[in-house]
Amino acid sequence: MKHPFNTLTKADVEYLRKKPAGMPRGKGGFTYNFSQAEVDVAIKHLQTLYTGRVYQTFAEKILIRNEVY
Repeated sequence: MKHPFNTLTKADVEYLRKKPAGMPRGKGGFTYNFSQAEVDVAIKHLQTLYTGRVYQTFAEKILIRNEVY
């Protein structure tokens, strides 16, 4: 179930972080295209939840898993 990204709590992110990424694209998996603006918003929100640097790859993984789970 997709939740609005700006409402995710740290507990939600930790839950999504532990979930598998899903099936590879070649086996009937999925593809998602996020704009750079969406990724930047995700990074800013994650920086409010975590101390230190939030990398773009982490934000992208959480965005994808938020779409799937």
